[in-house]
Amino acid sequence: MRKNMKIPFKLISLSVFFLILLVALSCTLDITPPTSMRFSAQVTIIDTTAEGMDSLVSGANVTMQSITYGDIHEAQTNSLGIVLFHNLLPDRYNILASGNRVDLTEIIIINGQLQDTSLFIENNDTLDLSIIAQTSRTSALVISEIYYTGAIANPVPQYFHDQFTEIYNNSSQTIYLDSLLIADVEYGFADDSVIHAVHAYMFPGDGDDYPIEPGQLIVVAQDAIDHSPYPINSVNLLDADFEYYVADKGDVDNNSVTNMIQIHHKYGIDFLYSVFNNAVLLMDVKEPFKLGYDEFNCILLPKQSVVDGIEYRDNVAEFNMKRVDESIDGGLTGGIPAYSSQSVERYIDRYEEGRMILMDNNNSSLDFHVLKPPTPGWIQEEVAE
Repeated sequence: MRKNMKIPFKLISLSVFFLILLVALSCTLDITPPTSMRFSAQVTIIDTTAEGMDSLVSGANVTMQSITYGDIHEAQTNSLGIVLFHNLLPDRYNILASGNRVDLTEIIIINGQLQDTSLFIENNDTLDLSIIAQTSRTSALVISEIYYTGAIANPVPQYFHDQFTEIYNNSSQTIYLDSLLIADVEYGFADDSVIHAVHAYMFPGDGDDYPIEPGQLIVVAQDAIDHSPYPINSVNLLDADFEYYVADKGDVDNNSVTNMIQIHHKYGIDFLYSVFNNAVLLMDVKEPFKLGYDEFNCILLPKQSVVDGIEYRDNVAEFNMKRVDESIDGGLTGGIPAYSSQSVERYIDRYEEGRMILMDNNNSSLDFHVLKPPTPGWIQEEVAE
């Protein structure tokens, strides 16, 4: 019979010592590059749709986000459209720019970005970067809140039928919702001249049936029922103004709430907003079936018909995965987990004669904040700093 071997106590103690030392070193390891590797970068924002000095976007907000280390640097461009950043680490960066200019009486929104760009420098020179910005215009109607994450499991898991979209009249004029569309966007076509819509639903009416007054909110529910009782413990959408209804899929229908008109429905028992990432658009399309469909059974809609749009992701650093370009949304909102009962809501920019004006840079990174719990039908009094 083989005898049990005895390991000397000193050997055990020495092994334990080195193990503790290894753990201590690993806990204190700093992967940040040394200060000597830091550099400066000059960023110029250019608007090719303007002429002369107007093409140099002054007063634009520029953000440099280090993807690996999470460092964020923010500054504004000077009168020549230039901003200088110092003390940057070599890394991959997302660089975002957002500004505006006045064209006669209209405000032109300017957004641009460089996605996942590797930056490093030698010989202590300043890195010179340019961003060619895209332009868009402010909207009378804006998506003021979107609740897409779904409810916390309590105890029902993965519940998303409480989703809703809230639309706000940000102007001083009465607008009509009749025949406007709400659509969501397929990934992989951001640079196309058309929108590849997975789903598209239209507001009913003949032109003047559904007014939305200045400062008024309307709520479009996935299911216009009260989701607040146990076991869901979510929001009450009985007072929603409209609801999506998928007639041939066994969907819930609240007969007291006006149904949206189904234009295109690719899949699902509801018009489900992805709980992870999506782009949701409000559109004014006169002939929604004119352009037909793509090979993936998405309906094609003209990009110039977008009234307002919002794009969200659970990881807001993934700009290379965006579904729409800067002419619609120059940023990303979200950064929140699925099934967390959190929404994203537009900041209040200012008040005019007691009426809220919501922030509209056509850049969800700047315009929205995370909200818990969601607030269908009203705006939380939170103003961007």
